[in-house]
Amino acid sequence: MTKSEKFRPGSAIASGWVLIAFFVGFIIQSLFYGGDILMTIGICGAGAFGSYLLFLKPYVLLFDEGIKIVNPTKEITATWDLVEEIETRYSMSIQINDRTYYAWAAPAPSGRHSRRMNKSDLFPGADSARRVGDSLQSDSGVCAYMANIRRKNFTGVSASEFEIISDNTSLYIFVALVCIGIAAAVI
Repeated sequence: MTKSEKFRPGSAIASGWVLIAFFVGFIIQSLFYGGDILMTIGICGAGAFGSYLLFLKPYVLLFDEGIKIVNPTKEITATWDLVEEIETRYSMSIQINDRTYYAWAAPAPSGRHSRRMNKSDLFPGADSARRVGDSLQSDSGVCAYMANIRRKNFTGVSASEFEIISDNTSLYIFVALVCIGIAAAVI
């Protein structure tokens, strides 16, 4: 992986750390002022861990040879010659062998986003976006633009590689924390 560039929106990083601090604050408050410690650790621990999974863990790694999409439970790595299309409909996604893989780190904006854009940004033109998700004012648009530049500059010198790694351990930890919190509340 030469000249790698990581894409993760700053708003996701800020939101993730604010939520984690919020949930850790609840745990600390419960330690000092009393309350059901086990339930608080279970529920707030699940909230903090869920915030990490949703906001801090996902990213897109762009490098000269290909792309790596890291989602909460999957990592998709592919060389640029296998990527058939880069789309921005619901989030930035790549299409490989007629299957679509979405990047959680680059969500497309809602329809309301077009109200903040200039009309000339959506009209057909040389470099203007045709849809709201393609706009360079959105996470999906920026990530897709960076990926398209890397893909355009790709010179196929090595063998094609495609790999999907699934790891559900973090999902099991999240479910265990929720179950601890619920069990403490019921018992």
